[in-house]
Amino acid sequence: MTDMEQFQTKNLFLLIGTNPLPNYVAAKLLLAQGGTIYLIHSRDTATVAERLERYLRDKKYRVKMPQTVVEADAQDIENRIRTLVGELDGSVGLNYTGGTKAMAVHAYRAVEQIRSDAVFSYLDAKTFEMRIDRPQWREQVLLRVTPSLEDLLNLHGAFFQKGSPKSYENIVMLPVAQALAQAASRDGLRDWRQWCDQELRQKAHSGSGWKAKRELRTLELRWPTDESLAEVVQSLREALGLEDSETLPLDPAKIPGWPFRKRDPERLCRWLDGEWLEHYVLHSVVSVAGPLKLHDCVMNLKTDRDRSDVDLELDVAAMRGYQLFGISCTTSVEKHLVKSKLFEAYVRVRQLGGDEARVGLISGWSKPEKFEREVARAWDAKGKIKVFGPQHLADLGQELDRWFKTAA
Repeated sequence: MTDMEQFQTKNLFLLIGTNPLPNYVAAKLLLAQGGTIYLIHSRDTATVAERLERYLRDKKYRVKMPQTVVEADAQDIENRIRTLVGELDGSVGLNYTGGTKAMAVHAYRAVEQIRSDAVFSYLDAKTFEMRIDRPQWREQVLLRVTPSLEDLLNLHGAFFQKGSPKSYENIVMLPVAQALAQAASRDGLRDWRQWCDQELRQKAHSGSGWKAKRELRTLELRWPTDESLAEVVQSLREALGLEDSETLPLDPAKIPGWPFRKRDPERLCRWLDGEWLEHYVLHSVVSVAGPLKLHDCVMNLKTDRDRSDVDLELDVAAMRGYQLFGISCTTSVEKHLVKSKLFEAYVRVRQLGGDEARVGLISGWSKPEKFEREVARAWDAKGKIKVFGPQHLADLGQELDRWFKTAA
């Protein structure tokens, strides 16, 4: 018997809060084989409980949904739970991580009055410890439960968009992305952004979107001429098989080394305009994933809006145990745009991964430390966000490694 198994019970009560992830972790760790889960929720968290019930049933758990308790009514909570517990055979456990403080207090009291031998537990979001009240015991359980990103989405009633997310095998032109990262660390990102705006977008973008494929195929772009981008241009020429070309054509038929599966010129436009950074960041994440036990490292994660209760886009995401890391990527050097990207990611990642989740931003803003302090103070998010600037790109794997290690 492992340390955790001694606290598993045949009947496990879970208090439902706004995020079902802690409930899922508790169910995985504290329910004895063949046991039953009881979901205790208020009117405000009924939808969360229903999603969790569907998910757990799909995973072959036995789940019962008692009637909704009145969150602010101590008598209602205690009466309902006492009645339920009094009818049960076998061991009883209560995990009171979710729900409000009032629900936790009254549910605890009700169970304790009927079953003095019950196991009371709490999942600490700061330390990733499962804490048992009597006897006092704790264990770090972050890596004991390893849901996939798809599991995490499904817990929230969300589903991947078709073709999403992209895995490491979908990374293209990595040497070019690496050259761009090196140039960015030497102030070349601003020159690349300027070329994208004044040459690529000026010719290939309509202002509201990329031009039609037929028109894109007729376009030829001038190569960047900035000295800071010389190695980038050389790497791009080699990757596309255009070493002797005077211009950069957008027609796939004119590019011997076309890197994408679809022969769609818009794919190259998007990659040059900023998607290269997502590819480079995913490569950097995967480079440190093994020792850190990161799993499900992907880019371009999107939910299907028609089928999902959560509308979500993440540039790069990874799981470490049950902790979600979401990383937003932008080559913008405009502070207001960078801040907007970070805020959107912060809201969505926290919505999905709860208090345990961490949010990263990799951008062209050159003062990341000051920006991070400013935002963390304004959003009360100290320790929950990490901002990287262009100066971090050359050794991004090491920078991410330090962040992952200290984000628990």
